[in-house]
Amino acid sequence: MSGIFRGRLLLLFAALAGAASAVSPVTSLKVNYELALQTERLTQALVNNRSRDIYRMFAPQFAAEHSFPRFDSALSRWFQGRRIVRASHRVVEIKGPAGYVSSWLVFEGEKDYNYVYQNWLNTGHGWQLIWLSRILDPSFSYGQTDSLELVNAAGAGLRYVLSTPGLARFRSGYERPDTVVMLRYNRPGEGEYPLDGLPVYWTTMAEILRGGHVPRTQFLLSLALVRLMDDMALVVVDITPTARSQQGQTSRRRGIEVYLERIRGDWRFRDVGKVW
Repeated sequence: MSGIFRGRLLLLFAALAGAASAVSPVTSLKVNYELALQTERLTQALVNNRSRDIYRMFAPQFAAEHSFPRFDSALSRWFQGRRIVRASHRVVEIKGPAGYVSSWLVFEGEKDYNYVYQNWLNTGHGWQLIWLSRILDPSFSYGQTDSLELVNAAGAGLRYVLSTPGLARFRSGYERPDTVVMLRYNRPGEGEYPLDGLPVYWTTMAEILRGGHVPRTQFLLSLALVRLMDDMALVVVDITPTARSQQGQTSRRRGIEVYLERIRGDWRFRDVGKVW
């Protein structure tokens, strides 16, 4: 253990330095330090295969929907009986209330790194683990059982994306459309939204490819993810440009993470996470 995690302070300072270039000036050093400390604890727990410690780091909503034995089984499948002999971690960036972290680990007898990417959420009561890639699969989705609240949260997220500050995040010269064109994928959160009086036209990519009529618009919107976590929500919106470049290729799809908080029963914009 001491061989893997010697230089603990160096690891923490490296993690903080990795986040420093991405955080806003108002983000306190204390918050950064707390996330770096949490991610070190998680990496240590991975090294020692302490699944219970990792499970306790998750947001309460995850634990409410997925039992510890099920998570423990998923972690065991990932380990495949192997032992970690070297490990490190880095806070990649902090955006709004979200933290993005990478841990890299080497199993005994192997040379290549195995990466575990983590999403964390600062709820105001500390950092909570939201997701572990490479270990969790889509069957571990959570926070998507309340259909009505999912639609309400999605509507609030879409209203922000369609606002002047929201569209400005993409730096693409987008203007507020006369009709919002939404792509339907039958995902949680799709429904009827009051978008400040804007009409919403639902279609599918298959219908568009068949040449179906679509209102004139600069972009198509779709919901990639809506997740409720107590009084916070994450709405991930994909935006697909319809304009083509001089080479005749459609511009690349963009995306945005919108974080909301529930205030007196209504979902209100809180902050933006990643924009890509």
